[in-house]
Amino acid sequence: MLVIHVGPRKTASTYLQANFYRSRKLLWRKGWLYPVLSLKVRNAHHEIGSSVEDIRSGRGPMVEAIRKAGRRAAAHDANILVSTESFFRWSPADFLALGALFGQDDVRIAYVLRDPLSLMPSLWAEAVKGGATRSLSAYAERQVASPETSMALNCLVELGPLLAEPRLKLTVLDFEQIRKEKIDIFTAFCAEILDIEGLRPAAPATRNERLAPEIYDYLRILSKAGGADSGPRDILYWRRFLRSHDATDMAKIAETVARLGADSRSFLRFERSAPWFSALDERARTALDGRIAPPTSRRPLFAGEHVEAVSYDIARFENHPEIVALVDMSKRKLGRQPFRWGRTGLAARLRAIMRRIGL
Repeated sequence: MLVIHVGPRKTASTYLQANFYRSRKLLWRKGWLYPVLSLKVRNAHHEIGSSVEDIRSGRGPMVEAIRKAGRRAAAHDANILVSTESFFRWSPADFLALGALFGQDDVRIAYVLRDPLSLMPSLWAEAVKGGATRSLSAYAERQVASPETSMALNCLVELGPLLAEPRLKLTVLDFEQIRKEKIDIFTAFCAEILDIEGLRPAAPATRNERLAPEIYDYLRILSKAGGADSGPRDILYWRRFLRSHDATDMAKIAETVARLGADSRSFLRFERSAPWFSALDERARTALDGRIAPPTSRRPLFAGEHVEAVSYDIARFENHPEIVALVDMSKRKLGRQPFRWGRTGLAARLRAIMRRIGL
């Protein structure tokens, strides 16, 4: 069979992929191939997700790499596991075409389900890390205005078409229940999806540091002032920002934004008792009945406390001299980062050669 882990974002996908990659030899011994298909990104399969046109046409370098992996799995009667969050725009036919290229008729989708109400601010923050400038208040207002069509709030927007395709088998991992039971998500994935019990993670869990909300609104100001690279999304923006700003910088930024933006700060509260959220919860629970792992009978599906957050109207204070001085500081810091040869394509190719020769 072919198992396709589709994420989505902010559901420990990077952690899972790191463990799939580091445990690939053990997985192989258990009958699962986690193929390395690209020298650029070895621990995940983002290039499959971005090669959908090649998948559809059946031509291209990635297609040949997929077929080669499929032949290797077939020669050893092994199953195949691939993982990337880049599958979110794929149609059911695309997943079936990928299965055919791997030589697999049994195609199964693995999706990690997280509480959408707490997920929504995380998705906003992720967009801000890439250079987006919309406020959390505006982002949330847009999602809540049409919750049925919101990918942030309604998991059935993504899962509905997969549920309608009988040739695809869908299993949904209950992120909240797994976390509540204090089970490692990698261990749970292997047990529930791959039918491998007791597999422990090879990569250490990295807990994301919780930063003050003011940091994200400052990042919006910095992006508007040209701190992010040009283009729709600077995927390294956040990483570059963290590398170039120390704890003292962060504390100063948070204090300054909180002080100068006090009059433009709004407190947001997302209610689970809202009729629209209760309706989404009920529809998700009904549609996913029998597909959630570990099995659950709880009602509502997304239980918990109401979600609270803070949002700033940055237009009211972004031109204050203290903010302008901070932005100038950040621009200087972002502009003088050292060249990292180890992240180049050439370095990746050399590492691959070294692995092949046993170094």
